[in-house]
Amino acid sequence: MAEMNSNRIEWIDFAKGVVIILVVLGHVIEYNSDLSKIIYVFHMPFFFIMAGFLLNLDKWGGVDNYKAFTTKLIKRLLIPYYLAEFLWYPIFIFKEYYFGHLSRIIFYSSPIESFLGIFIGKATLLPIGPLWFLPCLLLTEIIFIKLYNNLAKSSAEIFGAAIIFTSHVGLFFNWCGYMAWGINVALVSQIFLFAGILIRRYNIVERLNIKFCLWLEIIFILVLLLNKRIEMSGAIYGEPLLFYAGGIAGTLLVMKISALINSGKIFSLISDCGRQSIIILVLHLPIIEVVYNILVRKNFVVSTNLYNDPAVIFVVTVTSVLIPLIIAKRFGKLPVIKYFCA
Repeated sequence: MAEMNSNRIEWIDFAKGVVIILVVLGHVIEYNSDLSKIIYVFHMPFFFIMAGFLLNLDKWGGVDNYKAFTTKLIKRLLIPYYLAEFLWYPIFIFKEYYFGHLSRIIFYSSPIESFLGIFIGKATLLPIGPLWFLPCLLLTEIIFIKLYNNLAKSSAEIFGAAIIFTSHVGLFFNWCGYMAWGINVALVSQIFLFAGILIRRYNIVERLNIKFCLWLEIIFILVLLLNKRIEMSGAIYGEPLLFYAGGIAGTLLVMKISALINSGKIFSLISDCGRQSIIILVLHLPIIEVVYNILVRKNFVVSTNLYNDPAVIFVVTVTSVLIPLIIAKRFGKLPVIKYFCA
């Protein structure tokens, strides 16, 4: 989401595209499935790590640049968040009242709670639940830059210790669940942002060899076996060390695989998904809901098979990715829509 500190790296958009597709898939398949658990280990940590990877500290670090940096994040993250939620809210209420819903990831309470949820940024209250991530990412980056401006000049050790301490503060507040704008998740995610900075600075992706990738796979598998299901939108991490290890290991594997793939039509298509990740994040859940309703009402599939039928999963996932991509391509420069498009 943030700006890179040198020339564009081609595989970054592909990696983002892969993971945003996995985000959509994670919202299509059965919530308690093994595949869903695998995706949730790293799909949100990936975007926090990538934010650090792309963060240009030379450009945005420093007290004089703090206001400009915050303004940039508000335009890039907060405006799309509020536009999408307020525009979808009346449609969401109408749909829920007259038709109900089939998607198992919408936790609807009441029109008032849903409206207030827009200001809180809590996934279970939002008309478009996955957008909790946008204000949370904004807070994550603002907190990180604030710490950097105040402590980085002292020493790398002090700054690193501050990042670890801040993340532990976020973990301490887990007892109260997801806080407004996910501030506790933003605190916890400081380690991921810092990891992204280090991965970029020390060329970790380029240095990864087969042996190290095998170790990363072992770490990832151990996290799957030993840790409980992760749900960052609900501030659920399980064992913190396993949570961080799984998120970083999974992200590094995606980065390395993406760096090895650099051409072809599929590469180009998935890279487009990465560039248009915000509009996919905004639109995929309403599209999933519509497609599921059509499939059930037209008797193409019974509701009990919605989240387990491979053909249904494939159709719904592809549709929910391609429609936002087409809208971005054809209408991305129009008023309002342009705020969601790269």
